[in-house]
Amino acid sequence: MTLRNLTIGDLKLALRDLLDERVEELRLSATGRLYEPRLRARQKEIDAIPDAAGTQAPLARELSEADVRHDGLGAAIFFLCKAVEAHPSLTTEVKAAAAAAQQAFVPGLDVLRAPYADEASAALDNRPELTRLKAELKAVATPGGGSLHEWVKAFVAAGDEIDKLLRRRATLLATGENAAATGPLRGAAVGLLGRFREALRDEIQEEGSKLPADHEARLFAYVDKLNADRERAARGRAAPAPAPGEPAAPVEPAPAEPVAVADPDL
Repeated sequence: MTLRNLTIGDLKLALRDLLDERVEELRLSATGRLYEPRLRARQKEIDAIPDAAGTQAPLARELSEADVRHDGLGAAIFFLCKAVEAHPSLTTEVKAAAAAAQQAFVPGLDVLRAPYADEASAALDNRPELTRLKAELKAVATPGGGSLHEWVKAFVAAGDEIDKLLRRRATLLATGENAAATGPLRGAAVGLLGRFREALRDEIQEEGSKLPADHEARLFAYVDKLNADRERAARGRAAPAPAPGEPAAPVEPAPAEPVAVADPDL
């Protein structure tokens, strides 16, 4: 089995498993004792990589959380304004204020599915509107007390937070190594693991070897699991759509996550 699917992050986990959790098993073989210093040298190089280097999209979690808040506030503003407009007993002035707010800040739910940069840009553009429509926004009450002004202010602030995170991401990618720059190190580590595995297999198969037959499988169990997970994910992305009338291939369910607008930047 080749290990070409392993990412730099996978290699960090794999080497930690081999050299910490399974180090006693590693040292059972002459091959393991020979390769241990080489593997530790690669581990040291990989561990020294800046956090931003293991991914093309640093701060992905922070941006996702900020986006969930931004989109939740935007959806709340949109539906509240629509409810006010539809209510038969509210004044014309309040209805007009809600309509103006909705058109200015969340003209449609599609703006909540826009790329991060577009949401950040909209927040910047909406700053003057927040000031211009202050009186109208304060005229619309919100559940729990307060007014629509507080909701819109928080919505615009959430867009500003996305902008701050995007600028931090740009700095990280500019000053740290990115995933492409770690390619040679990743390739060297994968090659080293492959050579170690082949040499270990030869030692196990030598006549008179006292190593158990499943020694290689146990030692590389976690490495193989990481590689298989990556390979399965790659197959899933590349799988063609089923022909009409043909049942789709079963897909392993993903872990449950909070419902959020998809991140178009990742």
